Amino acid sequence: MKRSDKQREIVMIKSFIVNATLIAIKFIAGLIFTSAALIADAIHSLSDFMSDILVIVGLRHSHKPPDKEHPFGHGKIEYVLSLLLGIGIIFIAYQLLRNLMLSFGEAPQIPSVYGLVVAFVVIVVKLLLARYMMKKAHSLDSQVIKASAQESFTDVMGSVVVIIGISLGVIGGHFDIDYLIYGDSLAAFIIALFIIRVAFIIIKDAIRSILGQSASSKILSETKRVVQSVKGVYNVDKLTMIVYGHYYQVMVDIRVDGSQSVKSGHDIASHVKRKLKENPKIGHVIVHVNPEVE
Repeated sequence: MKRSDKQREIVMIKSFIVNATLIAIKFIAGLIFTSAALIADAIHSLSDFMSDILVIVGLRHSHKPPDKEHPFGHGKIEYVLSLLLGIGIIFIAYQLLRNLMLSFGEAPQIPSVYGLVVAFVVIVVKLLLARYMMKKAHSLDSQVIKASAQESFTDVMGSVVVIIGISLGVIGGHFDIDYLIYGDSLAAFIIALFIIRVAFIIIKDAIRSILGQSASSKILSETKRVVQSVKGVYNVDKLTMIVYGHYYQVMVDIRVDGSQSVKSGHDIASHVKRKLKENPKIGHVIVHVNPEVE
């Protein structure tokens, strides 16, 4: 396993441990302190937990070398797993909304004020985890870690809603204000909507990447400069870079002196390929040579 793959796996294992702990804390606290919002938030965190499991499995698979059936490697497994994650999150949100609708009209239980303490702790931990994962997603250029980080940020928002919902429920119960006692249930409903929103974002990004997403303009410019720095390259006629998991597939058309031998043109192309492959994030390079005709 490459060092970058190992780093991705370490990031996800850390997230896995944190999310497993938070799920247990929120679910148990929701039962003890009679908070539907905390239980909903635990279900929300379950999507993070599922994400971590899928990513760890995917990272172990994506680093496999190319084979006859997959000549460009297995990097796109990350996108497939992100798509599955999004579908799984939608299913969880559906179940949550269904349970809330079935219990509609029933007198809600008044949550305990101690649930607020749990929600505050969860916010701090999840915010730190989300920031850490987003930073690692950018440094390691991992789409699936980014997806998991997005879900973690949404989980922070969910915990804020939990605090508001529990607070309203506690106030409503203490001062006997009927409409406020539904605050906890309303918070659970809003969290379910958060879950659906992030699921659609993850699915949209995954489908776009599966179809073949181009590298950013910054990466394209940097790569073009590398190609143009090779001696014998007159111009870069065309450059295409497709994101392929955690690496890029590069197809470049270069223009060289048309009067030189075929071997010389081939040598220049080989030099371009070697130069590009110095970047560990570039996995495959195809170079096409065009002659410069006076």
